[in-house]
Amino acid sequence: MCIVMLKKEKAEVSKKQLEKSFSNNPDGSGYLFARNGNLTIKKGFFTFNEFYNSYSRDMAQFNNPIAIIHFRITTHGLTNKTNCHPHMINDGIGFAHNGIIDFVNDHKKKSDTLVFRNDVLRGMPDGFMFNDSIMALIEESIGNSKLVFLDRNGNWTIANEYKGHWNKKSTIWYSNKSYCEIKKVKYYNPYVYSYQDYDDLNITHKRKETKKANNIERTQCRTCYSGLMTLRERNVGHCQACQMDGVSGSPKRI
Repeated sequence: MCIVMLKKEKAEVSKKQLEKSFSNNPDGSGYLFARNGNLTIKKGFFTFNEFYNSYSRDMAQFNNPIAIIHFRITTHGLTNKTNCHPHMINDGIGFAHNGIIDFVNDHKKKSDTLVFRNDVLRGMPDGFMFNDSIMALIEESIGNSKLVFLDRNGNWTIANEYKGHWNKKSTIWYSNKSYCEIKKVKYYNPYVYSYQDYDDLNITHKRKETKKANNIERTQCRTCYSGLMTLRERNVGHCQACQMDGVSGSPKRI
């Protein structure tokens, strides 16, 4: 379901990572960068060479600015340039999305991201990306999805940042590991991906294999099996009532 990268100014995403991201998410790519108080968006690349030639040329020409990079897998809407990310919310803010936003209306042509942009984000007040309360509500509404916002001045914020990961230098954030080598295993639909070669790509590991099961986001309380209604409850794995009884700790942000 796509990959989003946020690279800080002067950071360099390797060609290998970009090429693997395109290979694993082949339904259109694009990027957005901030420079001198302006946002530049380029998207609708359907071959890697086309993407990379444009991206590498802009990074070299404009002194490697902060940028959002996106590679798409189609889940809703058409596979076309319009549905490629990133998207502009207004003249001053752009964003990209990884995941599925399931509470918006289905549209035959538009992606769920585009519908969410039109119906929700364009109604937000100026400066919403700096408002902690608004961002908390956005995180609550989008579930497991991740949203990366960038404004014309190079300021950024990530909704559900902890569901992705930074490289060791904290200069590049990835929404998932589909820039790695993957092995596809058909398990119902869609595919379940098994990612390999993490160590070669300098990923900071903060989870141990033995703790993996506890880090899976849940929809039912592990104690009473009631539905988990809030993002905090899903992260902890227990409903509010069971948390009050002291059966769980605090959620981990990794």
